[in-house]
This record gives sequence, C-alpha cells and structure tokens, in this order.
Amino acid sequence: MSCPPPSAAPADTGTPAPAPRTHTPTRRTDPPVALFRRSKNDAAVDADALEDVDAVVRPEPAEGRPGVDRDWDRAGDGPYDASEWPDLDGRLDLGALRLPVVAGMQMRLDVEQGTGRVVGATLGFGASQAQLQAFAAPRTLGLWDELRPDIVRGLVDSGGAAEVVDGVLGKEIRARMPGRAQDGRVAFQPARFIGVDGPRWFLRVVVNGPAASDDQQLVPVLDFLRGVVVDRGEEPRPPREVLELTAPAGVVEAAAKQAQARREAARQAAAKEGARPTQVLRTGDATGISGVSTSPGAQDAAARGRHREPQPTEAPKAPNNPEFT
Repeated sequence: MSCPPPSAAPADTGTPAPAPRTHTPTRRTDPPVALFRRSKNDAAVDADALEDVDAVVRPEPAEGRPGVDRDWDRAGDGPYDASEWPDLDGRLDLGALRLPVVAGMQMRLDVEQGTGRVVGATLGFGASQAQLQAFAAPRTLGLWDELRPDIVRGLVDSGGAAEVVDGVLGKEIRARMPGRAQDGRVAFQPARFIGVDGPRWFLRVVVNGPAASDDQQLVPVLDFLRGVVVDRGEEPRPPREVLELTAPAGVVEAAAKQAQARREAARQAAAKEGARPTQVLRTGDATGISGVSTSPGAQDAAARGRHREPQPTEAPKAPNNPEFT
C-alpha cells in the first residue's frame, strides 16, 4: 500500500514540537473487493479500522457433511479461489494450484510433451488416483455444463460407456474406459469425472481406481478437494485454456533422471530377454478423451515423481477437441 506524501514541515516558533506518536499496524491481509464494495454515497472507511483486519473474512461452513447432509457449497466448502484463501497454510504451491499436504500422499506432475509445460497433478490415494487440472473460464458462465456432453461423446466414440449422474459436488460422469490387459484381453476400467466451476476458473478431476466406482473410497479424495486453492491470475485468458503449473525446484529434474533410469533398466531387461519393449499407456490415464485433453502427450512419464506406477494397458486414443487447449 503506497504511503501519502509527507506534509510540509511546520514553521519554527521556538516551541519544541511534541514527540510524534508511533503506531505499529497489525498484520493485514487485503480482503476480496466484493466484501467491501461501496457505492458513491457510502461514507469513507476509517483507515485505522482497516488496520485491525487480520485476515480475509470467510463464511463459516454450514453444519453437516457437504454433499451428504446438505448441498455442497463451493465458496464455503471448497475448492477455494485464491482471493478467498490467500494464505498457503502449509499447502504445496504449484502456482495455479495450491494443494493440501496429506501424510503419505503421492504426487506426479503431468508434463505436456513438446512444450514441457506442467499441465496437471495426479495424486495417489491408496489404490486410487485423482488427476487435477485447472482451466480458465468465462467471467459469468461456468464450463462444466458445456463440457459434459463433449466428454460423454468422446468416451462413447472410443468404445467406452458413460452416464451423467448426481454426485456429491453435483453432476458428474461415471464412465467405463476400454483398454487391453497384459494377456491381450479387452478390459474396461472405471473412471469418474468431477467438475467444479469457480470464479473465472474450472477445475477438472478424473478419478481412477476403486474410488471411481466406490463412494466410500471416494471420501478421502473429496476431503482433499475441500482444501485445494485455485489461483487463476488476473491476466486475460481464453476460456478452456489450461492453467500452467509451476513445479517445485528440482522436482522435474529429479523425476526426469528417475524416468531415464527406469527406461534404461527396461531396455537392458528387454535386450537380455531378446524382446523389444512395448509402448503402452498407463491405467491412470484419462486424458485422451474429447473435451478434456490438453494435448495427445499431456501425461509425459518424465514427471511421475514418487507416484506408484499402475498396471499398463493399451487403451485406444479418442479424438481430441481442438477447441480445448
């Protein structure tokens, strides 16, 4: 906050000037503008009173479990906007996403091939995984109602099945994605698509593993989502543009070295057995679906970090929506 220019010095009258009063303001966090919107007729706000504001005023969550005992209220229950929760409070800062840190949590950063951009984060919850990606959205309208038909159509076109149902956070997509098991047989994997519309952003969550079909195993994922904070930034962005993440220092480099070591070990093992390694897709992938993919290679293995590798499949790719960057 800029300080006003100092006033002119008083004339010397020979009388000692009183000692200046010292004032140490308390720590202040600027609240969202919407909480202090004033009309031209409102009285001026006392500056000293504002100095006593210690934190952003947040609405108290209603009683009961959201989505179970009552409807889920995003502003009160999360995920939050950065203006609603500006403090990190122990969260992992990935730039556009600030993620709670849970004991034993596994995380993989999803890197876009060709550009090297970090476009998502995949979290491990036991045998289940949840991929988070944030996108820019229009100021007045959300994206989830618009994207659901595109996702369903892409799943069906790829040979899978999908239906829109009422979930804890509202409408969600339950899907069965086709793939090929190691023995060559066709296998269908469950997936759950969850969408959250926030202030000028959209958060897409794809759940794989047991939590995709078991509501009880989904509970830890939903608890995690309640603490997520999205920082869209103020710069203009076209709707559906992915919000690039910022990897913590050294994470990408360390993950790339680990991936290279795994590839070299696989190459040596294949050469020893006299067989060439087969290019496969991972079970946790759910990005090759129309309406949700940032690019055909949005899940680069170079940033898997410490995440446990699921069993591979050879799931066919669905056509990409060119309007969804």
